[in-house]
Amino acid sequence: MAQSTVKLPQSELIAALNARPKHVLISGASRGIGESIARLLGEKNYNVTLAARSYNRLLGVSMDLGTEQSHAVRLDLEDERSIDEAVVSAESRFGPIDVLICNAGVNLPTGLGDLGTDSKERFRKVINVNLIGTYFLAQLAAQHMPSGGRILFVGSCLSRMGVAGSHAYVASKHGIMGLVRGMATELAPRNIRVNAINPGWVDTKMAHQSMQRIAKDSGKTLPQVMKEMLGGQPVRRMIKPSEVAAYVEFLVGVGGDAITGQGIDMSCGVVMV
Repeated sequence: MAQSTVKLPQSELIAALNARPKHVLISGASRGIGESIARLLGEKNYNVTLAARSYNRLLGVSMDLGTEQSHAVRLDLEDERSIDEAVVSAESRFGPIDVLICNAGVNLPTGLGDLGTDSKERFRKVINVNLIGTYFLAQLAAQHMPSGGRILFVGSCLSRMGVAGSHAYVASKHGIMGLVRGMATELAPRNIRVNAINPGWVDTKMAHQSMQRIAKDSGKTLPQVMKEMLGGQPVRRMIKPSEVAAYVEFLVGVGGDAITGQGIDMSCGVVMV
């Protein structure tokens, strides 16, 4: 059978792209911030590709959103083949990715005093997941991203400062801001915006694990650590994942069209610039 060579005029192609539901791919979508973003954008009629290592948890979120509107894919940011397959699967299901939310990340102890092999492996893992694999995902998603697209990294307020014992995590989040500024500059001619949200303590499993580790290392109780960590903030509480999701919704919508190359702090006042 001969292949059709009929092509839509550029104006009609753009109109068709604008008429379809927007397609968002969210890494780390199985829990916490990523899950909250997925649920909110799903309510706003986005087609949602959920990506994470925890495939079974993704399926549960996908069932809640509706399988006609959502798609679950395995994603391991340490595996380039997994990244390639996730993007191909997403685009095959819902077309080009209009919005990419790079949310997946890890935080492992990497103190200066630990010279062991395990510490070096943890350092490499954090950098590979949070920075290198995240960049490869964004690079690939950007290839077919249409005009008006958004790439949004979930960073950390630690991209603005340092903290003892988590040097790989801090370095990775500083690196994310370099990616944001460079990619925003390169993608601006294609009308694609690139930004980061840099939250402080968010009420997630990762944050609680970090506080538990601080408590163990310091010999303090978890309530003592939480009081100290949150007590130094002007707004003395943890951030809700739903609050991060609400700001993501703003940035990926029309309100974010004039914003690019920015790291937007959301830290209950820990960072004031």
